[in-house]
Amino acid sequence: MKPLLLIALATASLTLSGCGYVWPFAGNRARASVEALNLSDVHLTRTLFGISCSKSDHIYYKFVARNLSGQRVHGVVCMSYLKGATVRITG
Repeated sequence: MKPLLLIALATASLTLSGCGYVWPFAGNRARASVEALNLSDVHLTRTLFGISCSKSDHIYYKFVARNLSGQRVHGVVCMSYLKGATVRITG
């Protein structure tokens, strides 16, 4: 009984460790990553293709935001399971 409980606990902890990147939490993680760059008024759009992202990334968001001087900034947030988020400014 004890080994079964230990296996179930280990499986649950490994499964939940990537929860920041599954829907609907991935949008919150992407927004926080963009706002960490002092960008505001962030509008995210989930995309299926991450042209500016690495091959190891699996979750992609395009965004439009405003910088501190009020100019529009375009970019993409690339994420993967059990890995951080990368913000790339594209225009």
